Amino acid sequence: MTPSELSRRELLQAGAAALVSGGLLLREASAQARPRVSRAPKSIIFMVSDGMSMGVPTMAEPFSHMARGKGTQWFRLLQDPEAVVGLFETSSLDSLVTDSSAASSAWGSGSRVFNGAVNVLPDGTKLTPLAHVMRRAGKKIGLVTTTTITHATPAGFAASHRSRDDEHIIAEQYLGVVDVLMGGGRRFFDPEQRSDKRDLIAEYRRKGYTLWEKREQVRGRERPEKVLGLFYNGHVPYTIDHQNTPQLWEQVPTLAEMARTALEILSRSPKGFLLQIEGGRVDHAAHSNDAAALLWDQLAFDDAIAVAVDFVRRHPDTLLVITSDHGNSNPGLNGMGEEYRDSTKCLERIAQAKGSYVAIQDLLKKAGTPTPDKVREAVHEVTGIEITREEADIIAGVASGKPAPTLNRAHANLAGILGEVLSNYNGVAWTMMSHTSDWTLVTALGAGKEMFAGIQPHKEAFHRMLRLTGISFRNPEMTPEQAKRYLARAPRVRAVHWV
Repeated sequence: MTPSELSRRELLQAGAAALVSGGLLLREASAQARPRVSRAPKSIIFMVSDGMSMGVPTMAEPFSHMARGKGTQWFRLLQDPEAVVGLFETSSLDSLVTDSSAASSAWGSGSRVFNGAVNVLPDGTKLTPLAHVMRRAGKKIGLVTTTTITHATPAGFAASHRSRDDEHIIAEQYLGVVDVLMGGGRRFFDPEQRSDKRDLIAEYRRKGYTLWEKREQVRGRERPEKVLGLFYNGHVPYTIDHQNTPQLWEQVPTLAEMARTALEILSRSPKGFLLQIEGGRVDHAAHSNDAAALLWDQLAFDDAIAVAVDFVRRHPDTLLVITSDHGNSNPGLNGMGEEYRDSTKCLERIAQAKGSYVAIQDLLKKAGTPTPDKVREAVHEVTGIEITREEADIIAGVASGKPAPTLNRAHANLAGILGEVLSNYNGVAWTMMSHTSDWTLVTALGAGKEMFAGIQPHKEAFHRMLRLTGISFRNPEMTPEQAKRYLARAPRVRAVHWV
């Protein structure tokens, strides 16, 4: 029986059984806290800046002033006495450093799972995702992202599968469960691109979904009950490339636009809704050590925060939670020059950039065999920075397939070398090119916000959201000690290079 076929009685029975058999084993002290809640929420907006280390919003605030002449909504919200601030602890079942699927599964099921899994315990037990539980309570469900809609973070709220890599299967699991889907990932729905030739787009249409593929549809007046919005074949382009490429700007909606439209549709639900909004490419830019792509995507996420905050101000029976699933590469603005007086100018240089590392790589491909002169020209055209011939020679060598001359093996690739070289000019340095174990920032506003004060395990968010909405349910759990016997069978996630 699939989670979507469970009745409410079965959910309650399963929850009671899980509480007895496994739930008591992992009760943290923070989970026992019972904050006094002023009001129960009818609806929940859960926002995720994926892969956002604490250095990212720290840089985004002054960068926003430099690039846009205004500050960030998140910074203003953190100063608002009506907002509550906390932290999430983020470890997965098999590591102190989580991946996105394990982190979102913790929010989405209340249980820690292995990295690479989506709401499935190591022994194969499928957990009931948050979207299924909320839907049984009569709420509408929405997922909005700048990644493929089937990617790890949205999947963690609505799917159950052994491996996050099987996005074609995750696409099947949303059908009839999620009412509003907007993001990238058309290739997982298109029969011409699926290996099994299954026409998921036609199946969604038969179930009452309206297919949207253009920005004008999101910005238009039509507001159907169900939407399958597929605006790119893969991940939605980085914001910096999006806003500097007329064709992309015309075709692809911004995260804020998708968020606003999703809220307009879902807010008609008489029993409320659950909406996850993900700025997913913040994580990808961090993996690539690309400061300009990172900061512009963070600002795009911040624009979506402004939309959500405005909605909560007008609908005080809504809970808004803003957070990240994990840190990534821990970027930060370093002290540059005498008495660090050059640091501000270094950050200002990032505002000159007109594209991501993807744009640099595209120029190098068009130029043919990379040479130092071609590298200098491409880097300057995209970033506005004049690198030295020696630096360009190193980049040209790596782009041609030569070993990267670095002692930090994580940076021994083109993106890593670009990040190291450009850090000499923009002051933003990176620890590596992978996730980190840092606690993540949580900011809550609206009904039930008190539940997210202080530090708590990320999996506790599932229980608190259900408690706030009056739903009694608990998934089974497993301790790290119990899970060790299954490590040999843990999912093997494909290595992904974003540039």
